Amino acid sequence: MGNQFKNVAVIACLKTFLFVFNVVFWITGILLLVVGLWAEFDLYKYMELSSEFSGTAPHVMIGIAGLIVLISSIAFSCIIKGQPVLLYIYGGFLACIFMMDAGVGASVACYRDTFAKGLYDGLTQTLISQNPQKTNFDLAQSTLHCCGVSNYTDWMKLSPQRVIPISCCLDPNHCITANYSDVYQRGCYEVIVEYLENNMDVLVGIAIGTALLPLIGTILSCSLASYIKKSKYDVMN
Repeated sequence: MGNQFKNVAVIACLKTFLFVFNVVFWITGILLLVVGLWAEFDLYKYMELSSEFSGTAPHVMIGIAGLIVLISSIAFSCIIKGQPVLLYIYGGFLACIFMMDAGVGASVACYRDTFAKGLYDGLTQTLISQNPQKTNFDLAQSTLHCCGVSNYTDWMKLSPQRVIPISCCLDPNHCITANYSDVYQRGCYEVIVEYLENNMDVLVGIAIGTALLPLIGTILSCSLASYIKKSKYDVMN
């Protein structure tokens, strides 16, 4: 009888912890979805300027976030019902999410090493060939307050038109690009690398944080399932 009461107390405690965890995990999924959308619609246009950019990371992050929200929403019912099989399945899904999160974090960390060279090559090629990425280059210049790859002289040395674009102007309404004091002095390579490295620290931190959460949830879920099975076994005996 003592063991039975002990198991009931442990089960109640684990259920409470798992329920609170699931609420936090659901909120984390929403936040991760927001970060993924931010990476897709904000960081993407700068990252796309690098020749090493594959474009899959933001999509994977959005997919994982959607999976987290879906699974954690269904999991509330599993926790309340207390069915060991459902709890083990929930724990299995959490373990899969842990591995996916760890993979995304590792890929982002590795991408940082190759990004800088790819960005320099990509910016230079965009400036020389005026390829479709020029729209993103213009956007980077106007929003990040930079001009050219290393500086504004790149437009005169490398671009086919040998003209500094309006997106380099300090004030587009009152700007003569031939007057170099009217254009941004810093090159976009340095500015974009600085901007993305600062934001990638956020992405790596979020990836690591969200990878640890499902690992904790897996342990809680499987422990709860184990205690529920043990409690039923004690009642039968």
